[in-house]
Amino acid sequence: MSTQPHTQTKQAVESRLRQQAAQDPTFRQHLLNDPKAAIASFLGVALPPGMNITVLEETPGQHYLVLPPAPPSLDALPLDDLELALVGGGRTMRPMGINECEEPGCPHGDPVVANRSRRASAC
Repeated sequence: MSTQPHTQTKQAVESRLRQQAAQDPTFRQHLLNDPKAAIASFLGVALPPGMNITVLEETPGQHYLVLPPAPPSLDALPLDDLELALVGGGRTMRPMGINECEEPGCPHGDPVVANRSRRASAC
């Protein structure tokens, strides 16, 4: 049985399982026939109900490459505030070329009014 299996890395557990399978033909067969039960018994822990484990045995002409899960798609990542404003139609920068004045009541001081009127002259 393992000492604190939850603190070991996946690679360390896999290494221990391979070593045990190489030394014990009965364990090797159990690992091939019912991997989840064999690993749970070996580690002395109950594995989660939704966890699936597949054990494959390489032969001289058959080899396997195990890939890690694919990284999440960039489209699936959440948007930051700037990206959200851009796709949501929000304005993040003032229009260029508008002469805004600071006189109270002047339409050039309001970027929305100035943008609608397209007046670029000073008051």
